[in-house]
Amino acid sequence: MTHDFTTTYDLYRAAILRYCLGKCRDREVGQDLTQETFLRFWLCLERKENILNARALLYRIAYNLFVDHVRRKKEVSLDQLLETGFEPSIDPWQKTYSHLEAEKPLRELRKMPTLYRQVLHRRFIQGLPPSEIASLTGETSNTVSVRIFRGLKTLRLLLENPPLLVPHTSHTASQ
Repeated sequence: MTHDFTTTYDLYRAAILRYCLGKCRDREVGQDLTQETFLRFWLCLERKENILNARALLYRIAYNLFVDHVRRKKEVSLDQLLETGFEPSIDPWQKTYSHLEAEKPLRELRKMPTLYRQVLHRRFIQGLPPSEIASLTGETSNTVSVRIFRGLKTLRLLLENPPLLVPHTSHTASQ
């Protein structure tokens, strides 16, 4: 079924505008959504898509545009806040605590066998995927993945059960 854009626009423009206004409660946004709805409808006609029900398609397009608008609106409002000078505060204690928490795994990582230490460093500090690590080391991706898994398991064990420190005693003979 072919559709004439002008006829469809004249027939449904007011209804789609009312629908958009009812959804967003803002005249300018409603007009923009209506305009975008008909633009996308026109693109469907240009692509010669098979449109069975023009009215249903227009309402579906308008609804999807409204949902996209609501999702984008949240992001825009944060951008507007930043433009007006708002800066989210960073709790210095939380930042320090987070930094200290990150030091412990790094300290334990340094104690691990080289085989695991290198692969974990490349994966989690350098951010390389297993396939890239494999090409660097000349091993298979599967081997690298297994080492990452085993290295993480070892690191977890070290973090959960740190080795007991044995006090150093002097072996000098006391008189």
